[in-house]
Amino acid sequence: MKALSSSIETTAPGARRLQATDVVLFLDFDGVLHPDDVYRTRHGLELRAPGALMMHAPLLVELLEDFPSVKIALSTSWVRLLSYRRARAALPPELQLRTVSSTWHSCMARAPFEGYDLQSRYQQIRAAAGRAGLTRWIALDDDPFESWPAHDSRLIRCDPELGLSWVPTQDELRAKLKALMKPV
Repeated sequence: MKALSSSIETTAPGARRLQATDVVLFLDFDGVLHPDDVYRTRHGLELRAPGALMMHAPLLVELLEDFPSVKIALSTSWVRLLSYRRARAALPPELQLRTVSSTWHSCMARAPFEGYDLQSRYQQIRAAAGRAGLTRWIALDDDPFESWPAHDSRLIRCDPELGLSWVPTQDELRAKLKALMKPV
């Protein structure tokens, strides 16, 4: 999200916290579920590209149907800006039900350029995965700052304009989810 500065401890109503044995998809919104051209205005969030906010979310719903045990942790700046509850509510109901956590939570420092804000998205996700003891996780993100180290293959990098609409990205996500589902 432009003009903006992503809780393992936060859970959705009726959901449980992440467990070390969970298979988790860390999910970014901008550049994934719609183009990465979202701005906060006095009228709310606005997509300044062709399409609509969350326009690719139905693709993720369909793709995850084959992986019913996958949980979602939000790794989007929407959580810091709007709150976990409001960011989660922006998703379709099928994705809301899977969403049980996020990388940022309200007890973290709100001051910009402290702690969390100095971390790359990769560092934010690694810290959240570490707090929960996760070993089976992947991330769906456009990673515009190329913060993901080449030796870590858990990122499915989206084109910021095409997001999840690009078939090779869908294929990579499906393949990595299949690999995560194999017994440990």
